[in-house]
Amino acid sequence: MALKVFLVEDSAAQRAYLAQALRAEAKVEIVGIAETEHQAIHWLDNNADQWDIALVDLFLGEGSGAGVIQHCHDRRPDQSVFVMTNHSQNEALLHHCKLLGADAVYHKATELENLLALLQEGAHSNSRCVAQ
Repeated sequence: MALKVFLVEDSAAQRAYLAQALRAEAKVEIVGIAETEHQAIHWLDNNADQWDIALVDLFLGEGSGAGVIQHCHDRRPDQSVFVMTNHSQNEALLHHCKLLGADAVYHKATELENLLALLQEGAHSNSRCVAQ
């Protein structure tokens, strides 16, 4: 059974690339896509049990991934929130994401392979993805 991923990314090019990579390499099912914090929160409110992984870009054109992460605070124990950013070397930012409830933070350019490997492993074991 494929992991169900909700993707929050404001860049159309990045969204298309990530969706293709996630489907092809990690064999996940993209169950929803949002470009803004408002769209993401609306989708989450209407699909609370329809996702396994929320993959959230931290900096959005409208709103913030931080608001999306915080909105996922009451998620089921088997649901994970992973953050994607180009600013993952900023320790204060990483700490803030963890405080908001993110399970892990990945740099879009340098850690995508790590994220895909984790999702592949979760799909094969049919269990919650937990970052190392």
